[in-house]
Amino acid sequence: MTATPHRRPRRGFTLPEILTVIAIIGVLAAISIPAYTGITSTAQNVEAGDFVESLNRAVLRFGQANWDIPTAANNPAVTDEVTVLLSLQFKWSARQAGRELRLGSPYFTPKYNPATSSNSTTHRIRWNGRSFELLKPGTSGSGLLKTFDGRDQKDCVFPNGFLPAGTPSGYVP
Repeated sequence: MTATPHRRPRRGFTLPEILTVIAIIGVLAAISIPAYTGITSTAQNVEAGDFVESLNRAVLRFGQANWDIPTAANNPAVTDEVTVLLSLQFKWSARQAGRELRLGSPYFTPKYNPATSSNSTTHRIRWNGRSFELLKPGTSGSGLLKTFDGRDQKDCVFPNGFLPAGTPSGYVP
């Protein structure tokens, strides 16, 4: 006679074990979700700040190669921001006194075509008369809308006859 191995009955998780696991997951979620939200807003602030720095480097390069952009700040409107941005994106060569001048343009990617906004819950970029500055959420003011999902990445459109801001007389495109 052969002995049959003794089988233990299959056993599942008890209700207290399941409730304990669910409670632990709930506590971890309650701790991590607000921390993740803070990380996201911090990352957006850093990304927007880096973007403004790259715009300001383009303003500096434009000024070193050509002339200072003489566009005064117009806080209630966003025409100044758009004019400066288009000036940095414009690719052109010019002639002065019969010689060809290469202006090293564009100084900023022409693929950036932002909307404008005065919504204080968004990141906006404002021209202050000398450089761009970042308006973080919670700050009032109008400017170029900084998005983080790529909606502002499309070819910009230049008005007919556009010349960069402050183009000296005598420059013929």
